[in-house]
Amino acid sequence: MQYWQLRKMFAERSGRYDLVNADWTDNGADFFINAGQRWLDRMAETGKMIGKNVQLPASGTVRVAYTGLRAVKEIWAGNSTDGLVKLEKRTLAALKEYYEEQLGSVDVGQPLYYAPASFRPIPDTQASAGWSTYYDVDDLILGDTHYTYNGVIIAPPTDGTYYISLVGKFYSPDLSATFNASTEVWTQTKSHWTEVHPDILLQAALFKLEVFYRNTEGAKDWKNALDLDMIGLDKDLAEEELADICEMEG
Repeated sequence: MQYWQLRKMFAERSGRYDLVNADWTDNGADFFINAGQRWLDRMAETGKMIGKNVQLPASGTVRVAYTGLRAVKEIWAGNSTDGLVKLEKRTLAALKEYYEEQLGSVDVGQPLYYAPASFRPIPDTQASAGWSTYYDVDDLILGDTHYTYNGVIIAPPTDGTYYISLVGKFYSPDLSATFNASTEVWTQTKSHWTEVHPDILLQAALFKLEVFYRNTEGAKDWKNALDLDMIGLDKDLAEEELADICEMEG
């Protein structure tokens, strides 16, 4: 379903025409629809919640940042020379104890380990360039650009260009739609929810609307309806995971 059409249905079903403009462009509706989509992302356990991001960071990299990342499941590093290696998970504290120097000064090599990073400096706008010799500055994103990022520290620092492939749970992209009146063309985004389950997304948006306006009974009704649909999605996932399960023999 085109996103602007879903936005139109949201206004019609809720009666909140004040949240859209006369041409069905946004006047507040997108906030509730995106809130509903993020709720679905957190609640759903379908395979579509898992995504893969592949980056080719520069040599010497120890920090890899991602937008929309919710949880890391596994990370692989490789190139055509060294092949593909699954990185072993460690805590950030363990990496700091193992590598006694600032990570950016450690001898480089093929990445072997990763740890979930803590990118946030305190104060949030800290941008001091005087920390160049401080041990763990490598796991911070200085300044106020860290807000939208999650990510990992990899070690040892790369001795060349390696593809870093992260498999994990990601939020769906934010939904939006703008209308060019002169060309009568919509420019809009899409997601798994708009393309496959627009009905569930619409219910989630209406649920969030009731939550924000503290309509307990209305929110409960929508939540009950959503639970029935989400159970169906969970059953599909279970069927997929159980199909033709076998063990590879070494």
